[in-house]
Amino acid sequence: MAQRSVAFQNDQPCEQREKYFSFQIRGWTDFDPMNKTLAKIAAGIDDANGFLTLVEVLKVEDNLASIEDEEARECFANTLAAKRLLKNIHELPKKVVEELRSALKTEEVISDKIVPPEPIPLLSEANASNAKPWL
Repeated sequence: MAQRSVAFQNDQPCEQREKYFSFQIRGWTDFDPMNKTLAKIAAGIDDANGFLTLVEVLKVEDNLASIEDEEARECFANTLAAKRLLKNIHELPKKVVEELRSALKTEEVISDKIVPPEPIPLLSEANASNAKPWL
């Protein structure tokens, strides 16, 4: 019997393959994950200092407007707007491009020197609907 392979086309624009997944991850580590960013926890797991025991999709939405979590919806909307902006940056007036560059340089300084990354809230500290997205 012949097998049929279906490949996901990753070159589609985000707006065309609009699907959003709410998920939950559970795992164990041999280090305290408190006050660590998701990137540091993932690095620890990649270094064999932990493992995931569950990755569960809780809900799937077919469009941005269907996401009930206002904060997540706003983050996705901002990201999509930024991607559209980058895709069409050559069409913007020179002054706007300069303002964007200036704003990004200022943001880099702030994030590198002043604002530490936010730790991941544990479900025991805040319920899942109040948890901040991991950026």
